[in-house]
Order: sequence, then C-alpha cells, then structure tokens
Amino acid sequence: VFSRGERVVAHEAGIAERTVLIEFDSFERALAAYESEAYQKALAALSDGVERDFRIIEGIG
Repeated sequence: VFSRGERVVAHEAGIAERTVLIEFDSFERALAAYESEAYQKALAALSDGVERDFRIIEGIG
C-alpha cells in the first residue's frame, strides 16, 4: 500500500505537511529499507535540501 495525499488536516500537535505512507510486509523489512545502502546514498545526495520526519510504526493486523 502506498498513499500520498495533497490535502492534509492536522489536529493537536500535527504538522500540516505532505504525508507519504508506505506499507511493508514486516516491521523488520521497513527497518532494513531505511538502513539500506541505497536509501543512505539517497539521503546523502539530498543533504539538507529538505527536512524529513521519518517514522517506522508497527501496524496491527
């Protein structure tokens, strides 16, 4: 599942910014993707070009 919405309504302490949600097969696969060499290279290339708020959250289901 991949969700990317343009419209955001933030409540409480939320930040009204674009949100991208990606579902992985497992929590461990999500961690592995974040820690992968490819993603780390992408972060290095982006440098401080954008402020990111990245969260890995274990789902229920």
